Amino acid sequence: MLKLNKNVGHTLRANKAVNVLGSDFVLTGGFSEFVRFTKSWEAMGPDNYYGQADRGARYRSYSDFEYDPASETLTRLEHRAYEQSPEHNRYVGGMERHFDDVSAEIFNSAVLQALVKLDFEVYKEVLPEALHSKIWQCQIHQIRIEINPGAEIEITPEGIHCDGYPFSAVHFWGRENVEGAMSQVFTKEEKLIDSGTYRNILDTTFFLDRELLHYVTTAFNPTKDQMGYRQIIAISFSRPGTDYDIIK
Repeated sequence: MLKLNKNVGHTLRANKAVNVLGSDFVLTGGFSEFVRFTKSWEAMGPDNYYGQADRGARYRSYSDFEYDPASETLTRLEHRAYEQSPEHNRYVGGMERHFDDVSAEIFNSAVLQALVKLDFEVYKEVLPEALHSKIWQCQIHQIRIEINPGAEIEITPEGIHCDGYPFSAVHFWGRENVEGAMSQVFTKEEKLIDSGTYRNILDTTFFLDRELLHYVTTAFNPTKDQMGYRQIIAISFSRPGTDYDIIK
């Protein structure tokens, strides 16, 4: 259903991060499914840990899965809290954060299944061949931030940070009435190595999360009477108990 018409794995291996434009993806059928997937951001529960309620709100779903590359099968795991250390998240690190699970509609969507497959194919370029067919854990975060008219809001209130995944991909899924919100990638020493502002659906950053830091600059809604929003889906991979475990 979704294909990437360029090979970015070698760039990811060399630079640890690579940006891909939405126009580099090809949708091969399933347009109505793509539209339904896009509308799902409007039906998520609130992120009660976000704060900034006077300026806007964040909505979020999160689930862990197992991904079998050999059969291209995604299997849902039990509900679990999302936890980060205070070192990685100065804002809410050390807390057990519970979000709504990724919905059955999203889990069963051909769009999500295609994204997971595509992302792992990119990641394989930096993996030993012996790990290409092993079962991996896949973590999926679906996030929408709404911004009140005239308000400025922190997209990532934790600041410049690392989430601890061996590999992550952030897929942009639209914005309206939003200025700012530039995505940035840094070395561990906080030296800026890449930046850009997502404009079109499927603008994407693939990056080796554990080896880098990332941040999104503040966003501003320039309107006086309309809500603004920005939404993404982040897909990450890890292998618990191995060298590719999550660093919390």
